[in-house]
Amino acid sequence: MNDKDAIKAVLDQWLTSLDNGDLQGMLDTCDPEVVVANESTPTTIGIDAIRKKYAPRIAAATFKSGFEIEHLAVYGNFAVLIGHFEVEMTNKESGETSGGSGRLGLNYRRHPDGSWKMILDMDNNA
Repeated sequence: MNDKDAIKAVLDQWLTSLDNGDLQGMLDTCDPEVVVANESTPTTIGIDAIRKKYAPRIAAATFKSGFEIEHLAVYGNFAVLIGHFEVEMTNKESGETSGGSGRLGLNYRRHPDGSWKMILDMDNNA
């Protein structure tokens, strides 16, 4: 598998894990030093912080997500992925739906074993 396909597979694992309520599957795609800078929320650093951020969300809602890649480039052991995301959330108790969409910049770092892990997730909502 080439680098771009490997990075797409990591992104697909994140999205599939989110949609299946599999927090550990999401975390498995993250670099230990991952930084998440989502619009209108505090910056989150590290896997434990990501776990604390997403665990209550996954407990409260089901997700249906999508992502369209606009740009993917690999620069040695670092990659940049830019695209457009959509997510629909359904509250598990009330059945109420909400969602969002916007642009997303993701950076990935290649680990010594050859795997790619997300090091930065930064978005802006449409």
